[in-house]
Amino acid sequence: MNSMNNRPIFVVSAPRSGSTLFRLILDAHPGIAMPPPAWLYELIRPFAYSYGDPISDENFLEMCEDILNTPTITQWNLGVDGPTLARDSETRDFKGAFAELHRVYAETTGKPRWGEKSPRNSFWMDEIIEDFPDAQFLHIVRDGRDMAIDISDSPLMRPYSIYTGAHVWLRYLTAIRDSASRLDSTQFYEVKYESLCANPEGEMKKVCDFLGEDFEPAMLSHHLSNQTSSWASDPQHAKTARPITTDFCEMYKTRLSDADSGYLESVFADLMKAYGYPLVGPAEVPARWAGQMLQSDLVTSPANYQYKSKLIERRNARRERGVYANDDRESLLMSPV
Repeated sequence: MNSMNNRPIFVVSAPRSGSTLFRLILDAHPGIAMPPPAWLYELIRPFAYSYGDPISDENFLEMCEDILNTPTITQWNLGVDGPTLARDSETRDFKGAFAELHRVYAETTGKPRWGEKSPRNSFWMDEIIEDFPDAQFLHIVRDGRDMAIDISDSPLMRPYSIYTGAHVWLRYLTAIRDSASRLDSTQFYEVKYESLCANPEGEMKKVCDFLGEDFEPAMLSHHLSNQTSSWASDPQHAKTARPITTDFCEMYKTRLSDADSGYLESVFADLMKAYGYPLVGPAEVPARWAGQMLQSDLVTSPANYQYKSKLIERRNARRERGVYANDDRESLLMSPV
C-alpha cells in the first residue's frame, strides 16, 4: 500500500456521536497521533486578521502564545513556549503554528502522522481545506435520536434538552454535508457509528484503506492505551475505557416513547433517510411547544446556566427517591432523562 502518511487527518461529527471513541481507535495506530480536541479553528482562526497582515514577528509570537494558552492546548503539556513555536513554524501564520503544534505532539508520541478531532471543526471544513489542501476528513455519523439523548445526558452540555439535541445533530450534519459536497473520494470518508460498533475490524480496515495506512490490530484494543486511560478519567468519556460495544446503539428504542421518537424525526427525517436509519414515523411538534423547549436551552447568563444544571441534578435526585417516574411526564423531550 502506498502510504499517504504526510496528510493531516480531521475527524468531524456532531457531538456525542462516538467521535472520541473514533479518535482513540485512530490514536492506537502506531503511525497516527490524535491529540485531545484543540478547538483552535473556533478560538483563534476567525480572529487571525487581528494579528496583522502581513503579520510581524512580534504579532506572530503573540498568536503562538495565545494558541498555547487556550484551555484546550494547555492540557497537552507539550513543554513548548511561544518563541519556540514561532521559530519552528514553517509559515508565519495560523496554519503554520497549527501544523507545528500538531507535529510536536506527534513527535512526542513517536508517530509520523498527526490528526485532529474537534467536533466544531464540522463548521470550518472549507477553511481547513484552504489551510491544508491535502487534508483527509473522516466523518463519523450516529443515529440522531441516540445523539440527542446522549447530548442531554452529558453534564458538560447541559442544560440541552433532547429536542434541542436533535437540532444540534441537524445543524452539524447539514454543515458537514455541504462542505463534503466540494470534496472528492480521496478527501472525505464516512463511517456509521453503529457499523463501527458492530464490525470494528471490517470498518477500520476500510478507514485505513482510505487513509493509505495498514490496518493495525492494536486499534481494536484502544481501551488499553495510556491515552484512553487518561481521557476516560473524565466521567463524560468514561465509556471509552470499555472495549468497542453495541451497548449504546439504538438507545432511543428503550429510552424514548414512539411519540417522542417521532417528534425528533420531524426535525431531521430527510437526513435520517439519507443515512438509512429506520423511522418510527415523524410527528410535527406544535410550534408553541417547540419554542418552549428551544428557548429554555438558550443561555441567557452564566448564572442561569449553572442554576439550570443544579436543578437537573436535584430533579433527578427526586426521581431516584421515587417522588416521580419518567412515565409521569407527557414527553421526555423537555429535559435530560
